[in-house]
Parts: sequence; structure tokens; C-alpha cells
Amino acid sequence: MERHLQRLNWLQVRDLVPSDIDTILLPVGTVEAHGSACLGTDNFIPGSIAEGIADRLNALIAPTVSYGISRSLRRYNGGSTIKPETWQAFVSDILNSFAQTGFRNVIVLNGHGGNNSALKAAAYEFHAKMQKNIAVIHWWDLCGNLTREFYGHMGGHGGTDESAMVQTVNPTFVNEEQHDPEFAYYFRSGADVYPVPGTILLYKEGEGYPDFDIEKSRKYHARVIKEVGDFVEHVIARWRKFGM
Repeated sequence: MERHLQRLNWLQVRDLVPSDIDTILLPVGTVEAHGSACLGTDNFIPGSIAEGIADRLNALIAPTVSYGISRSLRRYNGGSTIKPETWQAFVSDILNSFAQTGFRNVIVLNGHGGNNSALKAAAYEFHAKMQKNIAVIHWWDLCGNLTREFYGHMGGHGGTDESAMVQTVNPTFVNEEQHDPEFAYYFRSGADVYPVPGTILLYKEGEGYPDFDIEKSRKYHARVIKEVGDFVEHVIARWRKFGM
């Protein structure tokens, strides 16, 4: 069946929600530099995860919130940002509309770390005000152990994990010929730098560079889809068990 909310008409949604479908997936990201990967990396990845788990969860997929809160990378060509208070209010209105439509469960699939704090606040406000269920998934954190197991090291912004995921969506979204190891910057706590002096951010020195092996990327992508799907399915089952 069609899973994308915006491809359905209002009569179809009226008949499906909440009698047959009570869960909606909301991908969110931003537009910013990711080394030699595309500016929309943080949008394409959560969108692909939503595609991968929607059937399993019997969920609909909302349109991606493609602009987010970018700080240290926004001055690199093509980057953009939204003021945190503006963005949080915007996302809150979207969440509230889901509740008004009849969805009981909202799963936010976040692709960008800069959104984390605003999403946490918006999610709590939604839960408290609308009395509905919400989970915000930061896929790279949730799958951190998987990444270390699969690649033997942790990933990074524009690094191993993100590059693998987005080139699986479309191989042209990562340009290996334009990759330069000098893009990488070891991100250390204890310093706030604007703009950050690199568009690939490594969280452990010397580890996390992009891997351009497309077949390995596809296997990693499938593992991430399963990991996220397993977790979200467990959470929703627990909500239902306790009558939430």
C-alpha cells in the first residue's frame, strides 16, 4: 500500500487513521556540508530509514523536514539554518497536527545532531500537551555499537557511517573523486569553533573516514534499517501493552 502521507488524499487518510494505522514516521534533517557527500545527507538518510521500516510498523511517512538547526557548518557553500526557537515551534505545530489527525504514535527519525535539543523539548511538550506517544530516534547514536562492530571503528559527521548510508540511497550522492582527507577535522570537546575547520568531523582521532565500498555500504544500510526497526517495534509494542 502507499505509505507516503502526501501521496494520499484526505478521504484515504480519514479511512485509514486511526482505525487501521495509528503510527506516523517523521524524518527530519538539515542542509549542510558533509565532506564530499551531498548537502542533503541528513535528509536522505532518515528518509531512507523511514522507507525501510514503514511496512514493518504499518506506519505512514510524513514529508521530511529538510531544513534544520545548523551552527558550525552553515557557512560552507550551500549550508543553511533556522533559528532554534523558530524551528522548534514549527516542528511542534507539525506534531500537534499529527495528533489532531488521529495518530497515537509519532516516530521522529532525526538525521542531524544540531536538532537534538530542540527535538527533545518539542517531543516532551507534545507528549505532555497532546497525551500521545512520541519517540525521537538519533540513528547514528542508536546504531553506534553496530557501526563499531561492522566497520571496526566509530563513524563521524560526513564519515564512515553517514557516507555509507547516503551512497546506498544513491551512489552519486557521494563523490569519491572529490574526497580529500584534509576535509577531516578531529572534533574535540573543550573548544567551540565557528566555522568548524573541516567538513568531515571525526569523533576519535584517525578514525571514521568515509568508506566508498558500495557493496559494504548496502550491507551496513540494511543492518541499520533492521536495528532501528527492531527498536521502534519494541517501543510501540510496549506502549500498546501498557495502554498508552
